[in-house]
Amino acid sequence: MEELGMEEPDMEEEDSLFPEDMEEMTMEEDEELDEEEETGYLPGISFENDFLRDGRYVVQAASGIEAWKQWCSNCLATERFSSPLYSTDFGISTSEALAAGSREEAEAVLVSEITEAIEADPYGRADHINEISFQWGTDSVTVLVDIEGVDGASIDVEAVLGGNRS
Repeated sequence: MEELGMEEPDMEEEDSLFPEDMEEMTMEEDEELDEEEETGYLPGISFENDFLRDGRYVVQAASGIEAWKQWCSNCLATERFSSPLYSTDFGISTSEALAAGSREEAEAVLVSEITEAIEADPYGRADHINEISFQWGTDSVTVLVDIEGVDGASIDVEAVLGGNRS
């Protein structure tokens, strides 16, 4: 560099991109932060077949409990593995249940599928399921699920499985 007429900078002290007083975060601390994810009811967008809008055509917000109820309703109405957009634990295997030999067998499969699907909530909002009831139609079944939340909130979710889901 001296040949080009440039002087080399004085490198006696080790240069660092980080401030000297910065504390290093260890891998263990980073893992602890990941484990401390919040559980609770997060607000979302209100919808019923489409986004709900007010008179000014503005999308309406849903409360945390209403957003959780919408997630549960969507989860129960979705056939498991039907869309690459959802994880493999989202939805229920309706076709498997409705192919069962009897209503009792179908209900047992649906109870298992519904419980597993609700427990798969990534936010862990459900504490337990109080009751699952069935109303059988000619080509479908309406499922009514009473779910208890982690803070004692209770929601009732209804989903039509099979047949015409309109």
